[in-house]
Amino acid sequence: MTSDNNDSSYEISSHSTGSHRANSRQERMRKHTQNSYRSLGDAPPASGLGTLSNPTKPPRKIDQRLTTKRMVTAGLLLPLFMLIFLPLTLTGTLDDVHPRHMDVAIIGSETDVQKQTDDLDHQTAGSFDVHRVDNVDDAKNQINERQVRAAYNPAEGKLYLAGANGKQVNSAVTQLFTPVAQQSHQEMQTEDIQPVHEEDPSGTSAVYLALGAILGGFMSGMILGLLPVDSKLRLILGVAMPVIIATAEIIIGWAVFGIFDGSAMGTWGILYLLSFSCLAVTLGGMLAIGPAMLPISIFLTSLLGMATSGVTAPLDMVHAFYAGIHPWLFSSQGIEAVKNSIYFQDMSFAQPIWVMLIWAVVGIVLAVFGTVRQKRRHLFATMSEMEEAQFMMAVGAVAP
Repeated sequence: MTSDNNDSSYEISSHSTGSHRANSRQERMRKHTQNSYRSLGDAPPASGLGTLSNPTKPPRKIDQRLTTKRMVTAGLLLPLFMLIFLPLTLTGTLDDVHPRHMDVAIIGSETDVQKQTDDLDHQTAGSFDVHRVDNVDDAKNQINERQVRAAYNPAEGKLYLAGANGKQVNSAVTQLFTPVAQQSHQEMQTEDIQPVHEEDPSGTSAVYLALGAILGGFMSGMILGLLPVDSKLRLILGVAMPVIIATAEIIIGWAVFGIFDGSAMGTWGILYLLSFSCLAVTLGGMLAIGPAMLPISIFLTSLLGMATSGVTAPLDMVHAFYAGIHPWLFSSQGIEAVKNSIYFQDMSFAQPIWVMLIWAVVGIVLAVFGTVRQKRRHLFATMSEMEEAQFMMAVGAVAP
């Protein structure tokens, strides 16, 4: 009996001792991890130029003349990039511009206009996609939601269109329906259900506001990425700069273009997201791959963004390449959303908001990755092999 009690006491004592040792080991690992992360936070700030150096490797002898030549060469590559890709990107929006499956409608009941709709759709196959709508109200709703570019009412000989669609679109739909009215011995009338503002006769003010937001976001991301800025300051400026940029663009829209009759909060929100996504993508790329991100960011934000936005040239009048990229690119979605927030407020803005947010999150993830990688390099450069191994073990112990 006594032996059994002793065995039980020994097992309890052993279990207690083992638990105590395990808890002590976990506590030591936790403290070591906290100290390591604190050291990681104290490492020098990350920067785009920091991606080009690795402090864990022995320093090399610097050839100043060779370094100068490389910097000059790299500096000249950027204007060369613009010289080549700017015309290549924008030429497609100017070459062979004509309607390509442009959606239009004929107003009337199925018994009255269905044959006319089918005949016109067949005659203009590839250029126009002709639909039928029941009444004028449905036609106006679809124009305001940009489901169709224009709608013709044969009973009245009236064409409903939106001046904010631009002169190219309205000229194309007018040329389409003028012969239709003449065949019915009618003189076609037009009604502009969404005209442009008097001080914005071409409807291009949205392009300038969006371009200001894009360039402001790009420049902010480039500067914050190149300079060794503290992470907290970088976070604060990364949030604050798009606020300043969007507010400035709204003031310009009121003072210069006069395009805001009332509240402009919706447009301000789109401009903020557009600027923030450009900043995040540029900053994240700079911290992840360094100055090589500059031409990539210019291409994604300014060049390809403007060309595929549908604002500088209607997407249903240019090559399908541009329309294919448009739904996926944050800059093109943002530019179009700025114009829609001014002239087509009945549209859904869910897609451009989600696209810009997703790209912004990708940029933030890249920024965190690049920052942690650079700080870890500096930390490992000052650690002994034993300390480095302990740090990696501590991180592995707390990792999920």
